Order: sequence, then structure tokens, then C-alpha cells
Amino acid sequence: MSEPTLTRPRSGRRALRDRGLWVVADQAVSSLANAGLTFVIARMVSEAEFGAFALAFSVYSFVVAVAQGPCGQVLVIRYSGAEPGRQIRTAAAAGGVSVLIGAVAGLLTIGAGLLVYPSLRGVLLAVGILLPALVLQDTWRTAFVSRGTPQAAFVNDLVWTLLQAVAVGALLLLGADRAVPFVLAWAGAALAAAVFGARQNGEAPTYRTANRWLRDHTDVSLPSTLNGLVILGAVQLAFVLIAVLGGVDAVGALRAAQTLLGPLNIVGFAVASFVIPELVRRNPPKRQLVQVGLAVSGVLVAVDAFWGGVLLLLPDSVGEALLGATWTSARDALPAMIVFACLTGASVGATAVMRALNRVSYSVWINALLGPLILALSAIGAQRAGAPGAALGFVLAAALVLPPCWLLFARAVRLGRRDVATAA
Repeated sequence: MSEPTLTRPRSGRRALRDRGLWVVADQAVSSLANAGLTFVIARMVSEAEFGAFALAFSVYSFVVAVAQGPCGQVLVIRYSGAEPGRQIRTAAAAGGVSVLIGAVAGLLTIGAGLLVYPSLRGVLLAVGILLPALVLQDTWRTAFVSRGTPQAAFVNDLVWTLLQAVAVGALLLLGADRAVPFVLAWAGAALAAAVFGARQNGEAPTYRTANRWLRDHTDVSLPSTLNGLVILGAVQLAFVLIAVLGGVDAVGALRAAQTLLGPLNIVGFAVASFVIPELVRRNPPKRQLVQVGLAVSGVLVAVDAFWGGVLLLLPDSVGEALLGATWTSARDALPAMIVFACLTGASVGATAVMRALNRVSYSVWINALLGPLILALSAIGAQRAGAPGAALGFVLAAALVLPPCWLLFARAVRLGRRDVATAA
């Protein structure tokens, strides 16, 4: 691939539309690849093995979300409007930090894998070894979207998907029926995509600037990281408690229901990934900020409700074809998970605008309330009614947090963007 072209993103409605379509395409490739892998594993392994895979995927999701604070979110909030050459250098610096975060998290995951039950040891060791590559690949994707070149993110995710498909296809031919080989195929393909991402960026990850990067960007990275730790830490700890109180099968059921809702993640993540850097670059007036927040949430709720209705009408034969034996338990948890998706969508417009205004601390306040509620209510629900009860706990938590979320949105719009320095 040729060296990146050092130009600013084109302006105008057509350019805006094109970038939006590329962001949607990128999220589609990423989400559908994960969904496809989940469907394959659900059909090829036992429910217990599928639960082990769900745990490994949860570890990956948690670490990537935490690394987004000092890496991806700094790039989006601080450098979306920077000069192209500077964006390349800062992406390389953020990439180095992401590799170091992945390495530390990987060592902790490996250590945990050596201490837990043998049935979970293999997947934790596999994902732990490859966490640096998984985190780096996600940082490249965020960097490309933030600089207004989401087509590069699409190409990188496409490379990951194609390599993963080849590896998984080989495993199917070999008759693999354990989760570990599939995890290695998925994460190993991410390693290749991460290396390719350095070529796309035009500069490999740099590690010598890691301390300076973390020191110079604490005003953005600390609240962003805390945000990820609070909510995702609560969610992943909730899954652990659900596994203890409701069984590993309950975790697998929730993960399967989330997979069926995967297309909603495509839309939600695509909208947020597109809206935030565009707002940073354009710095619109307050009235437009309100309109954007309401429009984003309104569209997402409508899309979530429509897709949820489609899933509820699925015949059992289709559900079993997609998820195998896991379909029965996933179906019972699905109605509540659909409502949870709608409530989450209703908050996306508010949180996207707050992040674009560099009011990340407001999201921390929201998640500081949401996290404990999810943890407590889902655990109570799992103890009383298994996976459906746990899903209902997620719904109640999201409903309680929605009003304060929009109150903070109104405050953020009134105060405007918090200025930040742009030192690299």
C-alpha cells in the first residue's frame, strides 16, 4: 500500500456522507466478523466451552475499552482537527501506549489463567498472549476514523476479517470442537492486521514517548479511562457474578443474545465514531448540538426497536440454525436485552455530544451511577431467574440512569467545549 496522503478531510455534504458510509461499512465488517465467529463457536462447541469463549471475549472488550481512554479518545477529542502530519505522529505515539497497555493486561490475564479452573485456563492464556495486538489494532482503527479517513479503518478490519475467516475455515475442516483454537485464530488474525495498520499509518508505534504522552494528556485520558473502568468493570464483574449465581450457561445465553443484537452495535458505534470527530472539527453552535444529540438518540431508539421486533419474530428453527443449543436460553433473555439496547441508544446522542465538548467527566458521573446499578441488579436477577433475570437487571439500571444523563447533556451544551492544549 502507498504512503498515506497528507491532506485534510474534504468538506461539504458529499464528503460528509462518504465518510459516514465508510464508518458504517467499517463497523459492519468488524461487528459481523465477531458475530460470525460467535455463531460458529456456538454451533461447534458445548455450552460450557461457549461460556469460556464469552469470558475471553469479555476480557478483550474490557481491555480495549480501557485503552481507548489514553489512546483512542485522546486522538478523537484532541487531534481530530490537527494537521495531517501531526495526526500520523500522534497515532504512532498512541499506538505505542496501546501496545504497552495490552502487554500489562496480557500478563495479568495470563496470571489469572494459571490460577483459575482448567476449563478456563486455555482461553485466558490465548487471549492474554495476543492482547497487545488486539489493543493496537483497535487504536489504528480509531486513529483512521478520527483523522477523517475511515476507509483505511475499513480496509484494516477487512484484512482482519479475511484472515480470520481463512483460519476458522481451516479449523472447521479439522473438526475443532474447543474454544481455544478459535480464539487463537481470531486474535492471531488481529496481530497481522495490527502490523498492516502500521504500514497504513505511515509510522510504526513509538514507545519512547509513552511517558510524555500519558503526562501531557491526563485531562482527557484520566476521565476517559475511569469511564471505561467504571462501566465495563461493572459489566464484566457482573458477568462473573452471573456465572457464579446463574451458571456459566447464563453468561453464554446473555452473550448469544448480545450477538443477535450485533447489527445494533454496528449502527450505534458507527454513529458515535462518526459524530464525535465531526463535531470536534466543525465546532457547531449550541442549538445544532442539541439537534444532533436528539437526532442521534431518536434514530438509534427507532432502529433498536425495529431490529428487536424482527428478532422476536424469529422462528425457533432459524434461532437454532444460528446459535445451536444456546438458542433456547438466549431466546428467554432476548426481550429484556432488546429493551436494554433501546435505553442505551437513547443515551448515545447525549454522551456523544458531551465527549465532543470534552466533558468526558460527565460520562464518568453517569457511569459511576450505572455501573453499581448494573452490578447489583443483574446479580440479584441472575440469582432469582438466571439469564432472563440478569437481563432485566440491566434494563432497570439503564432506565434509572437515563434522566440524569440528559440533564448533564443540557449542562454540557450550556457550558460549551472545554478548551485543551494541543501539544503532541
